[in-house]
Amino acid sequence: METGNMIAERKAPADTESSSRGALVRRLVIFQIKLFTDGMRDLLLSPVSLAAAAFGFFLGGRNPHGAFDRLMDAGHASDRWIDLFGHHQNGGQAVCLEKMLGDIETVLREDHARGGLTAEAHRRLRSLADELRRRTSPRQSL
Repeated sequence: METGNMIAERKAPADTESSSRGALVRRLVIFQIKLFTDGMRDLLLSPVSLAAAAFGFFLGGRNPHGAFDRLMDAGHASDRWIDLFGHHQNGGQAVCLEKMLGDIETVLREDHARGGLTAEAHRRLRSLADELRRRTSPRQSL
């Protein structure tokens, strides 16, 4: 039942831009980036955890758990930073991957609005799409 409560507690998107298909795509892209980052962290932590445990076992002295405990602390910190399912959100106060991605998105949108590089890329892509449409459309007979 707890999972149902967590889903119910999530705010339903308002009838604004946040409920659009574009917002869904944005959420999906952010989730995919978080999944990728989480997976890469797991790939890194696996061999590092074995090394930390071996170090503690053979060279740990009075505290064989020290290196492994530091690794676990780093793992907890990275888990909060990735915040895969949004459990650690605290009103945007903490620095996290999603906030960083939001900042990048803001910079790109502002650059696009000023007509910067992203606007030029958008113009070029639109031009290429128009050219592709012209080449694939059936020729009209006279």
